[in-house]
Amino acid sequence: MSKQTESKAVPVRKDIGAIVLANVIALVSLLVFGAMGMGIASVATGESLFQGL
Repeated sequence: MSKQTESKAVPVRKDIGAIVLANVIALVSLLVFGAMGMGIASVATGESLFQGL
């Protein structure tokens, strides 16, 4: 009988979790930098972001 060798590969769940975490971090940073850019643009032009509301 041959011995079964254990796989040394990382479980797929860990890979998917890492990918999801990286995407969430990227999305949050995108929103933060977008908000900062809008704030800087509104200060530079003197216009309010909420002028139309």
